[in-house]
Amino acid sequence: MTEHDVAGLVRALRQGDHQAFNHLVRIYQARIWNLTRTYVKDEEEAKDLSQDIFVTAYRSLGHLRDDAKFGAWLYQLALNHCRNRYNRLKRRGFFSNLSLDDPDNPIPLSQGDTPEQQLERRGVNEVVRNAIAAMPETEKEILLLRDLQELSYEEISAILDIPLGTVKSKLNRARLALKERLKKMLE
Repeated sequence: MTEHDVAGLVRALRQGDHQAFNHLVRIYQARIWNLTRTYVKDEEEAKDLSQDIFVTAYRSLGHLRDDAKFGAWLYQLALNHCRNRYNRLKRRGFFSNLSLDDPDNPIPLSQGDTPEQQLERRGVNEVVRNAIAAMPETEKEILLLRDLQELSYEEISAILDIPLGTVKSKLNRARLALKERLKKMLE
């Protein structure tokens, strides 16, 4: 769906067509859920957080200045919600309760993996997650948006409201920092 199509749905919503919002949710729900899942690492918590984000988006639509920028605006809103929820959960000790073999902490595994391979893959995945979680907020966000959400540099620039060149340089620095962090953690 193009930016123009999204802008048309936003205009329709502003004019009272509530089905337009259902269409917008369908367009963005998987991406927003993936973002929230990356932050809170729990499926149910991610669902609740995603729902909160869409409810806030619906109620705050009046703050959107450019209908064509709905996607970037929604991501900004989602990132703010994710940061707040992550910090609140962290203060409550939510993340210290997740273990590698917790069924709510799934890691996709190949069908043919031996138990030893599964355990090793889980361990590596946990190390990477911990390394990303320990990164400064700006580095973590840019990595999540580009490498996990697979957004374009232009989309990230709009979401974070920074120049395109800054996105590229920050992403490069974030990847290098992650590489160094992982190297230290694995030694």
